[in-house]
Amino acid sequence: MKRNKRTETMGHEDLTPLTEYILAQMGDEGADIRIRLKNFYRLRALNNLSFLREHLDKTA
Repeated sequence: MKRNKRTETMGHEDLTPLTEYILAQMGDEGADIRIRLKNFYRLRALNNLSFLREHLDKTA
């Protein structure tokens, strides 16, 4: 799959209800995965925040 290099994905810290349900069914392992996912999404959101600020500065 070819990806456009200019495309930026915006991360957010919320998990979808389906993901939450699946992780809850997995028990302790799901809880560990949930923590790792939340950390990943949080880092992704913070990294993309700087890109968003630059974009807003250019358009303002």
